[in-house]
Amino acid sequence: MTLTFTRASDSQRYELRPRGSAPLHVRRGVPDGFPLPEGCEPRFTLAADPAGAAPLAVVVRNGERRLAVLTPDHEPLAELRLPPRKKQWRPLNEIHLPDGTVLHGREGTVPSLLLCLVLLPLVLVYFVVLALSDMPADSLDAPLRTAWKRRGVRFGRAAMTESARGRFRVRGGGIDHRVAYAQAVAKYWRA
Repeated sequence: MTLTFTRASDSQRYELRPRGSAPLHVRRGVPDGFPLPEGCEPRFTLAADPAGAAPLAVVVRNGERRLAVLTPDHEPLAELRLPPRKKQWRPLNEIHLPDGTVLHGREGTVPSLLLCLVLLPLVLVYFVVLALSDMPADSLDAPLRTAWKRRGVRFGRAAMTESARGRFRVRGGGIDHRVAYAQAVAKYWRA
């Protein structure tokens, strides 16, 4: 089974929309009365309802650029390691699973980089139009795809991918869907 979902955000809320099911709601912090592990700060909660009464997973900060994904019963699902805030050529997102598996997600797969190279002349025209307009330049990103794979596997099947349009796809059995949802939110969360 393949899980496909997109993220949607507006000024009031943030939600994930899995294809063929009800949306999942993202709330800042953790549910009331949820005890946190020692040394952790609350980040966000993934829940099936907008009020967050029945959480699927709770994400807490447990270090610099490290997030722990916990079940409602406080069992660890994964640790997400985010890239440094400083913009890098190909930022690296990592997912560390409890069984020791490490998934690396580096922005820019070979096909997406080749596509960017082919589309470069159109991008240059776009930049000229942008320079003549009043659109903010900091809202631009390269249309690159990201694939989370096991360490050392270059051409194997990815456990999770993100398209250039922000659609995430998780192959069956690769990683827990709650970890995939948490990674999708953590990658773009601005707090």
